[in-house]
Amino acid sequence: MCQFCHQHGDGKKWYLNAENYSAELLNNLERRRYLESFLPKYGNWQGRQVEEEFQKAFRGPAWLRRLIYYFREKRQQRDHFGQVVPLEDLAQVLELAGSIVRLPCICRKINKGRTDAEYCFGLGLDAEKLLDIKEAFLETFKRGPEDGDFDRLTGEEALNLLRSFERQGLIHTIWTFKTPFIGGLCNCDRADCLALLSYRYDFRAFFRGEYVAEVSHEACTGCRECHSQCQFGAMGFSVMDQKTFIDPVRCYGCGICRSACEMAAIRLTPRNEHPLAQNLW
Repeated sequence: MCQFCHQHGDGKKWYLNAENYSAELLNNLERRRYLESFLPKYGNWQGRQVEEEFQKAFRGPAWLRRLIYYFREKRQQRDHFGQVVPLEDLAQVLELAGSIVRLPCICRKINKGRTDAEYCFGLGLDAEKLLDIKEAFLETFKRGPEDGDFDRLTGEEALNLLRSFERQGLIHTIWTFKTPFIGGLCNCDRADCLALLSYRYDFRAFFRGEYVAEVSHEACTGCRECHSQCQFGAMGFSVMDQKTFIDPVRCYGCGICRSACEMAAIRLTPRNEHPLAQNLW
């Protein structure tokens, strides 16, 4: 299991630990200040600026880059870190969250200038109780007066949206705000999301999922529809067998490939039971 499972989940999936969504954590003054400053801080970034920083690091010596990454990843894990989570686990997450609000995506604002790309959910961030955070959010996105409140969702509404995002090929990631408090659920792709941009440059801003995908050799028809969904380049194809296979070293266990398979030939298996993938996080 990932590092957070041992630190914040008592050896179980840390994002299914109800304590990590608690109002007691959210009421911590340091965490509230971090949340209040988070949106204005990152909302002023420019997508090109972020990539230029990664490119600069990549041009330097590999040993220096790894050293810098090590300390930055430790800081990320303390403040704002995530994990890939498949749809079936998110059904349980939504039950634990207390309140669910739909939010514009800050990554897509940075990269595309779009303030209407509502692909993110706030978990436990009740707008009426968190006026300080709400004001910071609205100022960052500069939405109109008619958009003065967050869109509240039921668990069923949120799950239906997640299913639709999955059909579009978006992977689900869950995020902390001053770990271990879980306050965000994002739906990401490599074109627009900063976390997946960092993945391109070998910087880890999130853990892999607790699973690895596998293809049933018998059920696969070789249509290759699933290949279009994978954000991590884990899908391969055997010309000899005319079957798809999944590289467990590349797989992040998001399960999005399943949404394109009409034969239900792909399943998720626990990462910690896989001989190659069990230590890859």
